[in-house]
Amino acid sequence: MARDGFAGFLGHLKADRKSGASELARACLKAAAARARDAAAPDAQALRDLLSQSAEVMRGARPSMAPIDNLLGRWQQRLAELPAAELSAFRLAAARAAEALEWESRQAVQAAAQAACRFIGDDRTVITHSLSSSVSACLGMLRTRGLRVIFSESRPLDEGWRLAQQLSVWSVPATLITDAQLGLFAAKADLALVGADSLLADGSAVNKAGTYLLALAARDQGIPFYVCCESFKWRNEAAPELEAMDPSELGAPGWPGIEVRNIYFDVTPARLIDGWFSEQGLCRAWPCG
Repeated sequence: MARDGFAGFLGHLKADRKSGASELARACLKAAAARARDAAAPDAQALRDLLSQSAEVMRGARPSMAPIDNLLGRWQQRLAELPAAELSAFRLAAARAAEALEWESRQAVQAAAQAACRFIGDDRTVITHSLSSSVSACLGMLRTRGLRVIFSESRPLDEGWRLAQQLSVWSVPATLITDAQLGLFAAKADLALVGADSLLADGSAVNKAGTYLLALAARDQGIPFYVCCESFKWRNEAAPELEAMDPSELGAPGWPGIEVRNIYFDVTPARLIDGWFSEQGLCRAWPCG
């Protein structure tokens, strides 16, 4: 990927409001592989340095999304371990390392979804918020097993509508509600299941704003609240910066003296989470693994 192409990808990465953290991490790995193949460099060491610098820039672009940081960090480690071979051989090895991590990410998401699917079983009603690749995969696995789904719009960009389209195609009985109705409908579900953009060192989950409110409603209504995500989303640190997006997405008039906030993520404390599904299975007490 040439410099101009990489700059364009960075702009897309920072502006993307529809893709989940895992999707964006894999997009970064695709960009990394393309950059390994195409970036101008006089020798293997110069290319190694350039690729590592590119990875650092991508890692800092979306601070709320752990898999971008973790997967690119692993790619940097693998770059450092590659022998300083002839330039063309190094290009190929660096690109293949990124592609291997992309495959590992996909496999981990599927395994986490399978773990949740095995636990949930037949004839259950699941309530969820936002759009998660692992949760969507789990719901797909359960679509012929008496599944019912309650899901929110996930404002301001309504990514829940994408889930609605998929559930309709699968002919899964489902109810679409506003985010504000999550507390009203929690008691109608057997369990709450959400994804996460990051899991923090104490097991708390960073996810689309509104997740914390669903967890509180689930606890109050006596239904379990589970998080499903691959271990690439685990962080050994405190909460990152919670990304604030363009206030104009809320569509509020420009009233003088009124500040409009559009923070996309919140943090659900571990004490409100009954279990964590990952490719390692179900964990009921943090830390997992």
